[in-house]
Amino acid sequence: MDRLSRRSRGAFVVALALCIPSLATVSIARADDIAPADARHLGVQARLLAGPVGANGSGRTSGVGVGIDFALGSMVGERLALDMDLVFARSASAEHGTLSDTAFSAVFLGGGLTYWLMPANVYLAASLGLSRSSVQGSVVHLDVAIPNAEQSNIGPGAHLALGKQFWLSQRATLGATLSAMSGFGANPTGGANTERYVLAAMAAVSLTYH
Repeated sequence: MDRLSRRSRGAFVVALALCIPSLATVSIARADDIAPADARHLGVQARLLAGPVGANGSGRTSGVGVGIDFALGSMVGERLALDMDLVFARSASAEHGTLSDTAFSAVFLGGGLTYWLMPANVYLAASLGLSRSSVQGSVVHLDVAIPNAEQSNIGPGAHLALGKQFWLSQRATLGATLSAMSGFGANPTGGANTERYVLAAMAAVSLTYH
């Protein structure tokens, strides 16, 4: 398990490293580009993020996979937006204390704020809401019967994001974002109605329309 854990962490580090050249390329390409005079954040905002994610949960569950975040909202000020936030993270080859060939997933739905630091076009986003996680795999041979799937109840969660965007047009921007999601909920099938805590970190390419 320790060897597999090291491999998972190593894969996540490699995935993060692959995002850095992409961001650097975009930064250099847009470094001498001046945003259009009328390019600013107005009205409806739609933000899509996708990238590698590393997820850890109580019960010796961890894995590297793919994360997606979709936020939809509207500007309520020159730099402030209210939005709804949907985050999904999944690892198809996670590690678990009593299961093998494990798939680990977590989902978050909430509402929050996005604040833009202009003219740097950097944003800070935070949201609070509800989260849920699940684990499914093959049972390792033991002398006692254990479930091959564990799904937590719905519980509280939070999501934070920090991103840098570059103007593609008057209304569209492309950039990179670092985000973290956390949540916990009762785990009734995991034994004694224990709590499952989840923490997921993602490095993503982000596209925003506004």
